[in-house]
Amino acid sequence: MKQVLILSGKGGTGKTTVAGAFARLAAPCVTADCDVDAADLHLILSPEPAERNEFYGGKKAAIDPAKCSSCGRCAEVCRFDAVRREPYSVDRLSCEGCGVCAWNCPEGAISLTGSLSGTWAVSKFRFGVFAGARLEPAEENSGKLVAILKTEAVKAAEAAGAEWLILDGSPGIGCPVLASLGGVAAAVVVAEPTVSGRHDFLRLAGLLKEQKVRGFLLVNKWDLNPGETAELEKAAAGYGFGLLGRAPFDRGVVETLLARETLGERGRTPAAEAVESAWKKLRAALEN
Repeated sequence: MKQVLILSGKGGTGKTTVAGAFARLAAPCVTADCDVDAADLHLILSPEPAERNEFYGGKKAAIDPAKCSSCGRCAEVCRFDAVRREPYSVDRLSCEGCGVCAWNCPEGAISLTGSLSGTWAVSKFRFGVFAGARLEPAEENSGKLVAILKTEAVKAAEAAGAEWLILDGSPGIGCPVLASLGGVAAAVVVAEPTVSGRHDFLRLAGLLKEQKVRGFLLVNKWDLNPGETAELEKAAAGYGFGLLGRAPFDRGVVETLLARETLGERGRTPAAEAVESAWKKLRAALEN
């Protein structure tokens, strides 16, 4: 079973669109949406409803009113203005779980309790098995949730005997990306041909080199700026990336996504053909 992770330097480059197309082309496969902060791959894959598992990513402060003497010490030491007065309580959206209030409470009325940070589930979809998660607003530890999700996706792939595990990663180079990199055979970076797009790509390419992960580049909307496309490909080659090709600007992509389908399901548009060609090149490279 080979793991392929789709990444981008920022959001909105077409990463999830490519991941959905790869899931269709790799079917039957297991697919996971590792962008738990803003999960959206399920919108085009439409997985079946499944029982959701709770994820506790951290702890929050809670005040026991029976022990609280209303001395106000907790409000004085809280840097995040998370303590409400009269009666004293904690705003869990503002609380960072640092524990300073609990350490300073003279009555021992404050404790740190588990915080429900999100949910995850594994279910069937039309191309195989889908693993997805959602982080609740203002919650953290998305990297920990990604690690759990990846573990469950690998289990599902092994149980199904799947040849491919397609991972839709988070944009950027943060903790969720690092959590999704373990065990992958390759990372495909989807980049846009702009100066900022090249800057974002170089940061991501540096990370992949540091982590010793094999990288590939797919330039999206390349025809909007052929000059920057050439610069991107030159930079990618300098990092030892494989070049998967160029996907043109294609209004058919919008129609496909509005229909909640993957690229190529509604016919062979120019972008769909380019992404299918990229998948064939990637597959050939990883099977050799």
